[in-house]
Amino acid sequence: MTVEDRREQILAAAERVTTVDGLEALTMRSAATAAGVSLRLVQYYFHSKAGLLDAVLTRLSERGYAKSAARIEAIDGASAAVRLRMFARSVLPTDEEGRRFHRLGVSFASLALREPAVAQSAYSANLAGLEAVLTRMIDDAAAESGTDRIDATAEARILMSALHGLGTMVMVGRIGEIEATELVEQLLDGRTWADAPDRS
Repeated sequence: MTVEDRREQILAAAERVTTVDGLEALTMRSAATAAGVSLRLVQYYFHSKAGLLDAVLTRLSERGYAKSAARIEAIDGASAAVRLRMFARSVLPTDEEGRRFHRLGVSFASLALREPAVAQSAYSANLAGLEAVLTRMIDDAAAESGTDRIDATAEARILMSALHGLGTMVMVGRIGEIEATELVEQLLDGRTWADAPDRS
């Protein structure tokens, strides 16, 4: 087994632990047990619990965003604004994988507040990754619509805050998935940079 295969084996096992038993149950020892490897091997690859958490969250995030991006890129002729709307809707927890990812995100946020030395860096990096994706998409939409003088980073942070809050409201049953999607559309309808028509 290659180094990368072994690392992936451990990460997949760590992800199973978080999914079944919760983030609090994930330790280097529990990951080793789930992967059927020695604790020393987990320590070799990830060095610390913080390193393991960082790798797990990065793996989950990259997979989730890559799937969303692939679905959107497969649509020919869609404007940048339409692609952004589709991506924003895809982030909402409207299927089992989305709900699982949102639960883990909330758990990471909670752990980052309680134990910043362990989880804050990983969670902050995850937020920065999503912010970069949204900022780039907003810049593209603004360029297509001819909108000048927008702060794409600030707009991305506003959208991130809304998506996180709406996702949590869906998860606790305060609003339904359809209403959450409609609210995202309302938020974007109020942005001049999101008004570029679909070219399809």
